[in-house]
Amino acid sequence: MARLPVATRLLMRLDVWAVRWTGGSFFMWLFARRAGLMKEPQLGSRKAQALVLVTRGRTTGRPRSVVLPYFTFDDKTFVVGSKGGAHDDPDWVLNLRERPSAIVYIRRQAKSANMRFATTAERAALWPKLIAFAPTYEAYQRGTRREIPLVIVE
Repeated sequence: MARLPVATRLLMRLDVWAVRWTGGSFFMWLFARRAGLMKEPQLGSRKAQALVLVTRGRTTGRPRSVVLPYFTFDDKTFVVGSKGGAHDDPDWVLNLRERPSAIVYIRRQAKSANMRFATTAERAALWPKLIAFAPTYEAYQRGTRREIPLVIVE
C-alpha cells in the first residue's frame, strides 16, 4: 500500500482522537455531504454515525485505528468495507479476516468486539436498507468487481 502524505495521516489521527473523545468526526460530516444526506430534506435528520475500529495489523501485530461510518438495521450494527469502490478490500478488512477480534469505540464507549462478515442472507437483507440510507454505496458497488463486505459488530 502506498504511504499517505504526512498531513493526511495527521488529520486521520486527529479524527480518531475526536471520535474517541467527543463522538464526532469531521470525516463523517464529509461523508454525509458526499452521500447526499445533507441535501435531501427527508434525510436531514440522518447523521452518519462514526466509530473507531482498532484492529491488529496482520503482519506487524500492532494496533491499527480507523474511523468508519456505522449503521444499525434489524438490530445489527455494521460497517462497510467499501474503500470508496476500490478493487481491493481496505486494510482493516484484511486485518479482520486474520483476527476477527477488535476494539470498537461507539459514542465514546470502548468495547471488545468480535467482528464477523455478514452471511449471504444477512447481506441480502441489509444491503437494500443501506442503499436507501446512503446511496453512495450503490455507486461504489457498481464500480468494482468485488462484493463489498458488510462487517457486523458483535
